[in-house]
Amino acid sequence: MNRTPASFHRLSTALIGLLLIAVGGAALAHRFGVTPVSEWVDRFDPSSIDRLSGSGWWTAVLAGVVVVSLIWGLALIGSTIRPRAVDDLELDGSDPSGELVIAPKLIASAVADDLAGDTMFQKVSARALDDRSRKIIRVEVTARPDRSYADIAERVGRATSQIADALVGSDVHVQAFIHLERSPKH
Repeated sequence: MNRTPASFHRLSTALIGLLLIAVGGAALAHRFGVTPVSEWVDRFDPSSIDRLSGSGWWTAVLAGVVVVSLIWGLALIGSTIRPRAVDDLELDGSDPSGELVIAPKLIASAVADDLAGDTMFQKVSARALDDRSRKIIRVEVTARPDRSYADIAERVGRATSQIADALVGSDVHVQAFIHLERSPKH
């Protein structure tokens, strides 16, 4: 998970946790007769709940809490949704307006086709995805066991460097995953 959504989730968990700790601590303090807390709870007037629920501002406060909770909850849910496709990119190019519009999935497909032609790889895939508001081109290769990691990393590194060079100025990140097959047992 990206840093921003992860921070958002941690903040939410921390706020709920602190609230529960405060309520639980107050309940325990009242139960064991801790002086300041026990006196505060004893001064609580149960009829005040009826008076508050009848006032107009209380309804507005509750509606505000519901709206904020819905927005917060939908944002938390939205940040955990599976990756989506990346929108077209506008790069400096050669058309009359000076821009080039390209779909990142075409770049990913071209890289996958190029790497698939190399005999050191058994399986190659490349996808363009939007992983929680972070645009990524992810290249995955499965290599034969008779190749060294240095050879594989050099070849995949060259491909990822070409992608990064082609997308200079955009906010697209490049990831590469290398899977090494096990040697067959004799």
